[in-house]
Amino acid sequence: MERWDAIIIGAGPAGCAAAWDLATAGRPVLLLDRAEFPRHKACAGGLTRKSLRALRYSVAPVVRETVSAIVVEKQSGEAATLASRNAVCAMTVRQELDHFCLQQTLGAGAEFARIGPIGGLDISSDGVVVRTAEQDYRARFLIGADGVHSRVRQLLYGESPHWFWRGFALEARVYPTNGEGSELIFDFAPVRRGYGWVFPKHDHLNVGLGVYDDSGSQKLDRARLSLYIHERFGDARVEHVTGQFLGFGAEKAPQAEQRVFLAGDAGGFADPLTGEGIYGAIASGQAAAAAIDGELRGGAAAQRAFAELTARLRQDLQLSASGARWFYGNLDLGYRALTAPVFRGAVINAYANGTKIAGLANAVRRFARIFASRPINETVT
Repeated sequence: MERWDAIIIGAGPAGCAAAWDLATAGRPVLLLDRAEFPRHKACAGGLTRKSLRALRYSVAPVVRETVSAIVVEKQSGEAATLASRNAVCAMTVRQELDHFCLQQTLGAGAEFARIGPIGGLDISSDGVVVRTAEQDYRARFLIGADGVHSRVRQLLYGESPHWFWRGFALEARVYPTNGEGSELIFDFAPVRRGYGWVFPKHDHLNVGLGVYDDSGSQKLDRARLSLYIHERFGDARVEHVTGQFLGFGAEKAPQAEQRVFLAGDAGGFADPLTGEGIYGAIASGQAAAAAIDGELRGGAAAQRAFAELTARLRQDLQLSASGARWFYGNLDLGYRALTAPVFRGAVINAYANGTKIAGLANAVRRFARIFASRPINETVT
């Protein structure tokens, strides 16, 4: 049985980020996934500036368009435009993005194989064996980057670990009949504890509804999404209606197992406040790769290094979780503060650059009452 320095389960953004770094460091690395690429993936597909900076290569070939403003909407027809001098977000289609990233990763030297269901893991002091129906795979380390329904996480912590929680989103591709819809929109009116969104993709729109906690009584289904789309875009053509869970809770996760690490949605690295998952996937995948490569070079134990490398990210996610609970529970106050002139530059920069977005959420919470009685500028620049 061939032995790899690392096996990575899942070839999405987290898995490819880890595999690229390990491969370029000269490590024999194997990516395993049940899917054949390109494959459809439910995701709004927006890459913020912080995500673009985190990637090791340009994704310009699969960027459909870029936007430099965000429109935020609320009940009673309230809306505000938060604008930036620079691009805020690059719009991609996840099917194209994931396939492109996989090709870059294979070009860097990683290997890829399709597998069936994982039957089990054998973890020892010197390695991990991944057991599948087809064959067994052996490596010094394992990274579980296999998404919100992670089999690796399940084998480590059981079906429902106490630290892990989920959000849910339902989305579709929409083709408006009159070509409308060139703005990036976050709409806080249609659902509780979440938002609707419109992401432009040049020849279509990605439109969805999402909640940061799927344990409540809200029901997001095709009928509800169809009504939302019809209210905004009339009889537009709708394709690829897809549901997707989001993985949260990395801030409360236990320390990594001795030779197994969880990255991306598998480890709960999505942001509860914004719903963004790609940045957390890239950052946690790269952290796992750096921890593994460091130990193999004689440095600190990978387990300890991964905890240190993700400490800031986990802290931000903890603040974001707190901010999300307050913001969605006090939407009137939160929205008025969010769109107030004093926060306008900080909000757009935090979303695009990741500059203390969690701290910003808590600042909004602390000062919301001050701005609750003040008028909102309809356009924020």
